[in-house]
Amino acid sequence: MENNIPQFGELKTVEIKNFLTRDKFSICRADGSSCASEDAAIQVAAVCSQPSVYDFLFREKFNGRPYDISDARNFLDGAKKGWEEKKHFVFLVKDQSDKIVGSLDVRSADLAGAEIGYWADENNQGFMTNAVKALCDIAKNAGYRSLRAIALMHNPRSAGVLKRAGFKFKGMTKKGEDEYLNYEIVLD
Repeated sequence: MENNIPQFGELKTVEIKNFLTRDKFSICRADGSSCASEDAAIQVAAVCSQPSVYDFLFREKFNGRPYDISDARNFLDGAKKGWEEKKHFVFLVKDQSDKIVGSLDVRSADLAGAEIGYWADENNQGFMTNAVKALCDIAKNAGYRSLRAIALMHNPRSAGVLKRAGFKFKGMTKKGEDEYLNYEIVLD
């Protein structure tokens, strides 16, 4: 690996299928020109405002204020910057109509083991496990040796995604009032 930096290269779109419907979805890097559009920001804001995403990821962080279009723009700008700086790697999941329905990220360039995260449109259940599996393949090809993830104790759907994707339970941690389940997958 060059300078011990992940080598994603010119990653093309990766196709996955929805486990429930067999519909095709695609995973693409979030640093492309289509990700900087106003439509992309509107789509991200719509998903991140859904209760199943907002309540777990943003309610506490935003002190209950709604997730809005400026937050989505900041997310997309940060995603592009992460790729440019080779420090944080965000991927978007799109449905057959090219609409953003989810996101996954590798949160550092630490090839020994980086944390991942994800969120998904509550109206498109059934694709995230396959998306996480695809992210693991992408990360392995880029040089990562393992990945970690956490799930809130009271978010069994997220823990289920990790287990189905091959992550192993590694214990629990507590941050403030919240308890987290820790998972890891070895990619070597």
